Amino acid sequence: MADNASKQESFDSERLHLGAVYAKALLGAAAKAGNVEAVVEELESLVADVLDALPRFNALLQTPRLANDIKLQLLEKAFAGRASNELLTFLRVLGRHGRLDCIRAVAQAARALQNEILGKTTVSVKVVEPMSESTLAALEQKLRAAVGGQIALDVQLDDNILGGMVVRVGDTVFDGSLANQLVRLRQNILENTQKRIRDAGDRFILSN
Repeated sequence: MADNASKQESFDSERLHLGAVYAKALLGAAAKAGNVEAVVEELESLVADVLDALPRFNALLQTPRLANDIKLQLLEKAFAGRASNELLTFLRVLGRHGRLDCIRAVAQAARALQNEILGKTTVSVKVVEPMSESTLAALEQKLRAAVGGQIALDVQLDDNILGGMVVRVGDTVFDGSLANQLVRLRQNILENTQKRIRDAGDRFILSN
């Protein structure tokens, strides 16, 4: 079980690394064409509106059982004439290298790089349910004040946190989720119980 977890972590780390490498190449090509923001938004739309909405199509692009040339044919049929030349060319490169499984990682890295170019700090927030527009606006204002500059807010739904929210700014994580609070509560109860047992033992020893 530990070996599988280690392999998965290594696999995910490889995707993140390749995502950053490919994202730089994509932004470089888009910069030459003068449409960086449009291409980044187009890639994000590909993830949200196609890959997330069509899991079977996503699975076909990622499976190693399907030959790369078949995947390239799928890409041409799906996106030729619909995607920009920069994005379609980029997808072909990923397909030829057998790395269509990195599309999400590329999209995340591309947005982070674009935000960095624009002088924005990426702030990721995980919540258990969608927030209203007013709540989202208030949260963005507070985070902007805390960061001290412009931010790019990325809100994600995660039912594992039960309630509250988890905020990530760069490599720093502020975990205010209910799940984390429960963990801290259990830890405090355990520590208090152990302390009472030690105190009771000390009193027993002293009384004898």
